[in-house]
Amino acid sequence: MGFAPVEGIFDDASEYRRPISKSEAYALLDQAEEAGLVHLTHNIQNGLFYICNCCGCCCGVLNGITKLGINASEVVNSHYVAEIDPDLCIVCNTCIDERCQVNAIEEGEDYNEVIREKCIGCGLCVTTCPSEAISLIHKAPEELTPPPLDEASWFEERGRRRAVDFSIHK
Repeated sequence: MGFAPVEGIFDDASEYRRPISKSEAYALLDQAEEAGLVHLTHNIQNGLFYICNCCGCCCGVLNGITKLGINASEVVNSHYVAEIDPDLCIVCNTCIDERCQVNAIEEGEDYNEVIREKCIGCGLCVTTCPSEAISLIHKAPEELTPPPLDEASWFEERGRRRAVDFSIHK
């Protein structure tokens, strides 16, 4: 069973394109998380066909947040945001120095603080916090936007935001 919308994509399997089992997929995701990579996929409801494991130095989406200052909610449709408990934070800076790929955590005087506009809710900071001071919280309903239904709807929405008419491509 392949996770791809293209018929026969795995017919000429190679080292870089081959079907894998569910357990292999979970193992790869675990490795990527341990390496500090962010799991990203389409922000659509139907037709998902990839999972990227991205770092802040190469990913266009993450660079949009870090280098261009784009609000995270404009490019990543996450329903979660990190939150740091000031009473538990020991300011070890693991979250800042090693885990956050979008520079969404700043060192404070007594505890580190999350910059909500930059946080993508990936949870990388949560899994390695030695004092368990960080958790993911669900955003308030008014902060949530349902993702587009499919890739075509996603392109239309992006086009509207950029004043580009994609109707000629239908």
